Amino acid sequence: MQHPIAGATLTLISPFACATYSGMLPGTLAGLYRPDEMEIDLYLLTNAANAELILDEAIAIDTSVREIQFRDRPAMAYDVVSIGVGSVPRQMEELATHPGFVPIKPMFTALRRMDATVQACGNGPVRVAVVGGGAAGVEVAMCLEHRLRTSGCQPVMTLVDANAQILGGFRNHTIRLAETELQQRGINVRCGGRVTGHSGLSLQFDQGPPLPADIVVWVTGACPQSLLKHINLPKSDAGFLRVHTTLQSVGDPAVFAVGDSAEIDDVTIARAGVYAVREGPILWQNLAARIAGGKLRPYEPQRDFLRLLATGDGRAIAQWKWFSGIGAHWWKLKDHIDSNFINMYRPSAAMQSPARQEETAITMSPAGAGTDDVKMRCRGCGGKTSARVLQRVLQRLRNEHPSAPQGFLQSDDTAFLPDTVAGQTDTYAVSVDFFPAFLTDPWLSGRIAAIHALSDLWASGVQPTSALAMITLPEDSVERQSERLHCVLSGAVRELSQANAVLVGGHTTNGEELSIGFTVFGRTQNAVSAGLPMSKANLHSGQTLILTKALGTGVILAANDSGFTAARAMSAAIDMMLQSNRLAGEIASESGVTAATDVTGFGLAGHLLEMCQQSGVTAELNVASVPLIKGAAELIQAGVRSSLHAENAANVQDWMSDPDGPGAPESFAAICDPQTSGGLLLGVDADRADEVLMKLATAGYRDAAIIGRVMDVTDANTSAARITVKIASIASF
Repeated sequence: MQHPIAGATLTLISPFACATYSGMLPGTLAGLYRPDEMEIDLYLLTNAANAELILDEAIAIDTSVREIQFRDRPAMAYDVVSIGVGSVPRQMEELATHPGFVPIKPMFTALRRMDATVQACGNGPVRVAVVGGGAAGVEVAMCLEHRLRTSGCQPVMTLVDANAQILGGFRNHTIRLAETELQQRGINVRCGGRVTGHSGLSLQFDQGPPLPADIVVWVTGACPQSLLKHINLPKSDAGFLRVHTTLQSVGDPAVFAVGDSAEIDDVTIARAGVYAVREGPILWQNLAARIAGGKLRPYEPQRDFLRLLATGDGRAIAQWKWFSGIGAHWWKLKDHIDSNFINMYRPSAAMQSPARQEETAITMSPAGAGTDDVKMRCRGCGGKTSARVLQRVLQRLRNEHPSAPQGFLQSDDTAFLPDTVAGQTDTYAVSVDFFPAFLTDPWLSGRIAAIHALSDLWASGVQPTSALAMITLPEDSVERQSERLHCVLSGAVRELSQANAVLVGGHTTNGEELSIGFTVFGRTQNAVSAGLPMSKANLHSGQTLILTKALGTGVILAANDSGFTAARAMSAAIDMMLQSNRLAGEIASESGVTAATDVTGFGLAGHLLEMCQQSGVTAELNVASVPLIKGAAELIQAGVRSSLHAENAANVQDWMSDPDGPGAPESFAAICDPQTSGGLLLGVDADRADEVLMKLATAGYRDAAIIGRVMDVTDANTSAARITVKIASIASF
């Protein structure tokens, strides 16, 4: 990463936000590592490398036109591609219908699937069959036995191998050490029979009696990933991509393959992670040489390597050349090697690319990320102009034009069009939204931007009909700009189509960074004189406040821009932003809700204050009930703030009670956090609140919550619209 390829854009494609290091999976199974300790956070890694990240599954590669094809998104063009998708265990389909079937791959989800399957077995003895007696199977059997036994389960375990003995390719002394360890742990070994299927919970074999098993952990030998079947290049008899020692495909010099995805012609090596690791530097050098037209370097695999098998109890079995042994010191060595390896891929300032180091030096204060001293303007809705600036300008314009025609500078985010034909029952409305993209994935950015723009209509009870796009593209080649614009609009059209809206046109311009916006049009079945079905100005005393989606996108995106957010927090934030407000708006309309807004750049507090001031009421907000996206609370506690947070807080602080009370700084930060594609804030009649909340939960808004109530100004003992905040510690989220 510190030596980027000149003139090249690097894109990483992965189905998961984290890459799992197989060397630490056994230790994690045994409980010797936390799950996150074996993971490489791809958001952090690509951020540090100044690379693009696409989280999706590649399903085919057409080398004739140099395109990568995906399941949902449009194809992506490439000049040079490297394939390192690993492998899957052989013959998984035979056991896929077994109720307790747990394939060890994908490793990113293996532990969660394993624990869920064990929990489903209930109390009492748990019969476990680990199928595959190679190095991985032996480690998994010992480490899983330790995990189950120390957690209070009663494991009855069997290690199954189709060969005559376990650990094929290992030395006899190593095999005897492993067999002795398995026997002492009460793990049975069954060799010489291949699993052919199952009948109920019992495994069936090509020879020998069936084996009852509540859980079947599948750790057999390597089989090609399905992607390799859909690449039109020469493959080995086993189905892996054939490559030269330069790691280039024998059929296309623009395609490289490494690790379990490839077989090197005329070279025989074991399918072990150590070889894939050693291929990495050669691959990077050869990718650069291919692009620059330089000479490629051959990969020369080592003849032997240190093999270390974790036993799960703080020891390991070692094999090096003629030597074999077992002990705690070998586990310490394995832990040292694995920890050092994975720490190489945990981003720090030292490992950032030169471009990223320069960007960080310019945008970050010495105090670190997340303080109000951050100089970089956040993207998404965190890049909005402050509410105070907007309010001052709008008021000044209203003062300058007291006799403006009907519809001039309306207060809602959706404006109804005042020139409707007399007698027409439909109200036509329009809204607009625009922000700098906060993801390196333009297709995903286009989807979120479209959903975000449409939310203003849904919050007003308006059905979308059409949209105009406004796109600013970074300066680049015609090919790169075309690719980026197509991805943005393809993602947007997907979401617009689901909303029954048509993209009718738009405008593009060049600039320093990708920015995406949409003007959206809609209509509703009511007369113009009645205004919008739902409005900020329709809150009434006695109503209950319901928030449909959790908060936290602002702080999570700020942390991501700074290069230290966690993949799970980013993934949770993206999932939240991709959840449209269409169903929530429909539920609100059907339930007779007339007061609503969507929570975006000004934060929950700012948008609630708008509603209170326009409705002439006050509100009581119970901060302890406000839901937060997973990971947001930890970032807030660490002092992370969006660059718009300070302005949001300044905008509301004079209108809120006791924002500096006990525990308030973090709680106040949460409700002032700017949201991108946030949820709806609804004023619901108290007698219908539980019903609306239940409908929202049924529709998939799992975080929807009652967060407060509306009161008359006089009842709240105040002379103006205010927000009374019930403060609670951030730990309550």
